[in-house]
Amino acid sequence: MYNLTIEEASFLIVDLETTGLNPENSEIIEIAALRVEGGIVVDKFHTLVKPSIGFIPPFITKLTGITNALVVDKPTIEQVFPHFLKFSENSIIVAHNAQFDMSFLNSVSYQITGKSIQNPVLCTQNLAKRLFPDLPSKSLVNLAYHFNIPYNKKHRALEDALVTFELFKKIVDYLYRFNINKVMDLVRLSNGKDLNQTSKRRRYV
Repeated sequence: MYNLTIEEASFLIVDLETTGLNPENSEIIEIAALRVEGGIVVDKFHTLVKPSIGFIPPFITKLTGITNALVVDKPTIEQVFPHFLKFSENSIIVAHNAQFDMSFLNSVSYQITGKSIQNPVLCTQNLAKRLFPDLPSKSLVNLAYHFNIPYNKKHRALEDALVTFELFKKIVDYLYRFNINKVMDLVRLSNGKDLNQTSKRRRYV
């Protein structure tokens, strides 16, 4: 998978909404995932999730618009997660602030399967920090504004995933200018490593 070109690889653009910031005491209430192949969305996975605590904190409802009434009849994460895992097979996960999303997904994965998610992961926020250091903010909202990406429904998983996809395309297009088109190079950049690992201090972007 790492040796594929970006055009050959399958990417999964992922976004979550949760009841809080810490997976130890918060839960996933919405998952969206877009399968991207050849720069095109070819499939999507989207569902609200009923939290086990039975209610959504008011400040989360104010932020996301997700109410208790919206999730009361939705599947639990135990019902949803196996389908998400199946959908994510053979894909590279892409998320903005991926550490946050993966902390929740891995917490659930450990509970249900006993192991973490094995997919390679790319973070568009990390890539933006590396490639566009002069931009004052690397938040999804500000990057969308900078790249003229429409962003009409903030803090909902599907809309956030769509905006992340558009941002990812901008990043890929930028890298193509430098003839950087391998998945391995994307992963290295996302992880804060130089493309030529034999020269740790060399800057390429």
